[in-house]
Amino acid sequence: MNILLAAFTFLLGLISGGAICYVLLRRQKSVLPNHIQDTFNALAAQALQANNRQFLELANEKLAQARQASDADLTGKKNLIEQRLSTIQTEVTSKLEKVTTLVTDIEKTRHASFTSLQQQIGATGEQLKSLQTTTADLKSALTNSRTRGQWGERMAEDVLRLAGLQPGVNYRRQSSITSSDGARGRPDYTFLLPGSRVIHMDVKFPLDNYLTYLNAETEAQRTTAARQFVNDARARLRETTAREYRSSPTEHGEQALDYLLIFIPNEQVYAFLLENAPGLLDEALTQKTILTSPTTLLAVLAVINQAAQHFRLQQQTAGIMEILTGIRKEWEKFSTEMDKIGKKLREAQSTFDDVTGTRTRVLDRQFTKLDSLPPESSETSSSLLSSTHPLPPVQ
Repeated sequence: MNILLAAFTFLLGLISGGAICYVLLRRQKSVLPNHIQDTFNALAAQALQANNRQFLELANEKLAQARQASDADLTGKKNLIEQRLSTIQTEVTSKLEKVTTLVTDIEKTRHASFTSLQQQIGATGEQLKSLQTTTADLKSALTNSRTRGQWGERMAEDVLRLAGLQPGVNYRRQSSITSSDGARGRPDYTFLLPGSRVIHMDVKFPLDNYLTYLNAETEAQRTTAARQFVNDARARLRETTAREYRSSPTEHGEQALDYLLIFIPNEQVYAFLLENAPGLLDEALTQKTILTSPTTLLAVLAVINQAAQHFRLQQQTAGIMEILTGIRKEWEKFSTEMDKIGKKLREAQSTFDDVTGTRTRVLDRQFTKLDSLPPESSETSSSLLSSTHPLPPVQ
């Protein structure tokens, strides 16, 4: 930049000098003679040529210096750039290697995940096939009334086992009942209560119209099937209530409670009844019948079992109180006899103290008197004492 400024300044001065010479020559052209003017022109041309040559030499020298400085600067910058590029290449190569390793790991993980996903999808497909088969079997079973009854009994068995009840101990299955008019009944389950009391439960429930509701294609068909299912439930309720379960003794002579249980073996069916016939539970209670689902049956059985345990606990408590009363009476008799024995022991102790105290002191005084006799009399007394029986020992 400094070289260009100097060259520009030199060129400007040269142009200014040439302009001044030109102006002077124009002014002096009319004054000076022609030969002087020619001489001046030649000298001016020579000076201008010399100045141009010097300017060109100076410019070439400055340009050479600038070129050398520029070449050195470019060389330094080139080396710096090459060094920087080498560093960047090293860093990029390292990062590319890391990225390559990461991509390889991701690919391996993706392949493993994809393989695992394929296996899970295959297992899910097998489970879906099994579920479809099970659903078809269940649907076929629910369409059969006998199989449906067995399924309900199986659900009831699961609930009873979950409640901790044992067959033959807490309940019986298919216990026969004979009414006063000779008709025989057989409830599905009979729960044993304290005091020779029982409560019966039926598990059979109509589900045909419910299945029709599930398979209906139009809203009108679903509405009709739902209404018919509720009517079936009410008919089942009336049929069960008409039986003489509550007024007839069992084959073991047990008397049933006034209430009867009806088991609905599916929570969805139970909820469907509550949704479409909210007053059905109240209708059942007015007929002393309790509708139960698996969950509510578990709660009812827990209450029954707890009440039975409390009743047995009360009986045991009464037995314990009776035993304690007998123990109290015997203890009073024992205390009376012990008081008599104590009184007699005290009398014997008093007699013993009297014998060992007063009687002993009297005898000691007598022996003291005997020891105070004269020797002659003492020998005579000794002979007399030896001829008699010895005194008994003091007790």
